[in-house]
Amino acid sequence: MGSRTSTRGCHHPPAADHRPHPRGDSRVHTAYELVAAAADRTPDHSALVDDLTGRVLSYGEMMAEVNMIAAGLAERGVTRGSRFATVMPNRLEHCLTILALARLGAVAALMNVRLPPSDIVRLMTRAQISGALLTDNPELVAAVTESLGPRAVVLSTGAAAGAESFDDCTADPASLGPVPPAAADELAYIFYTSGTTGLPKGVALDHRTTLPRVLWISALVGLPMGRHIRTLGLAPLSHVIGFHGNFLMSLAYNGTYFTSSAFRPTAALELIERERISVLFTVPTFYRALLAVDGYRPEQLSSIELLLWGGAAIQPDLLAALQRDCPDATVAHIYGTTETMCSLYNPDPRDEPTRLRPGLFSNVRVVNPGSGPEDRVPVGAKGELLISTAADTIFSGYLDMPEATADKVRDGWYRTGDICTVREDGDLELSGRVDDIIRSGGENIHPDEVEAVLSPHPGIRDLGVVGIPDDYWGEMVVACVVADEGVTAAELDSVCRQSPLADYKRPRGYLFVGELPRNAARKLLRRELRKLPAEDVIRI
Repeated sequence: MGSRTSTRGCHHPPAADHRPHPRGDSRVHTAYELVAAAADRTPDHSALVDDLTGRVLSYGEMMAEVNMIAAGLAERGVTRGSRFATVMPNRLEHCLTILALARLGAVAALMNVRLPPSDIVRLMTRAQISGALLTDNPELVAAVTESLGPRAVVLSTGAAAGAESFDDCTADPASLGPVPPAAADELAYIFYTSGTTGLPKGVALDHRTTLPRVLWISALVGLPMGRHIRTLGLAPLSHVIGFHGNFLMSLAYNGTYFTSSAFRPTAALELIERERISVLFTVPTFYRALLAVDGYRPEQLSSIELLLWGGAAIQPDLLAALQRDCPDATVAHIYGTTETMCSLYNPDPRDEPTRLRPGLFSNVRVVNPGSGPEDRVPVGAKGELLISTAADTIFSGYLDMPEATADKVRDGWYRTGDICTVREDGDLELSGRVDDIIRSGGENIHPDEVEAVLSPHPGIRDLGVVGIPDDYWGEMVVACVVADEGVTAAELDSVCRQSPLADYKRPRGYLFVGELPRNAARKLLRRELRKLPAEDVIRI
């Protein structure tokens, strides 16, 4: 992004540009207002650091740029309620545009940049998008401009035919009116599910969700606000971890947010050490990649004070390594979904990575799968996790998909599809997905249980366990493995036999593959694993 010369030497925007309206009974604080208040508190403190250009924006400089971009968008017809898509990695332009849209009261639809252009266009059509900020991918720009039409506002961060340069989208902030007051039930953001079963669904988040989706981090893991917060944005902004848990939290709390435009483990590790990063919150896959960097030294993580994971299960060996290498950090598990954000947590998992408990804002129940909220399972039994929709963190529904919403939200409870066991102490044990259960020989087997036994093997690079149709077992437990040369099915079977894993849960087949199918959010696509040729399975 080119420098905006009119902002040089400007420490903060005029008060009239960003001070919130007097609060009414139905008013809530928007993301823009939270960040603008932080800018008032520390106008000269570093807010954003861009990994691509090295630019560092103070809070005052950042707000000045945000207001210029907001004025540019307003000149181009973007207004309160406009639905505007962003299809970008974690770049400075993306950060500024998100805040500029919030300044106008427009709705940001944050889409995964790794999705193919055809899926992006379908999502935009479904969401009635009227404008977009895109990468300079010619195929993406061409598809979006054709779909949205000539009157749409299409910006690109590079020289892409058919799109206007992002750098040209500025205007005088004096042309902006007052910050529009936001009603609690007014649409603020559209995020998207990971799409393991088809095209991602739009998750509608009203303005009432914004503040509690930031504040939980203090209540659950004890993070105080302040300039000591230095967060590396490893999780994408199109993911609620990346947006609420990293970006918005850092800025609302007067911290510094470092962009990570592409995950390069070696570069990320060097940045963590050089910039003394204090907060990391991302999926376990990224942590494993950091620890696998050639020449990795534990002292490179010595600045970390808070290390959180979510979005997927963590394997015991990885958790043990993180706790060993970050002995002075709080290492914690946050469970949530795009729809719910932060429903369960464990502030000190030690050697119990699947143990969780309800957090602030959360009321949960574990019931027999498919049943109502009153059909609770007893202590020691497995059931489906339900989350009360009364909390302000919860989504308002799937965008223009009432049937899908009704399928997941019934009687005031969100059906997660996750399986938990109720412990005697009241905590929960997370053990897999309802639709991932393998029914073998009359028994129910959860893939996570088997994967936890096999994954610590030093020769396994990636792993997924599924059930495939079998005349004898009904479904046969099969471990699909990406492994080093020389690893054998007999060797892995021996690992299972020597573990506490019940014999009926032991894989009866192994399938060695070059890679596992994963979606754009890196979640395992078990349905694709089930399609792999059964004749290639090595039976034990």
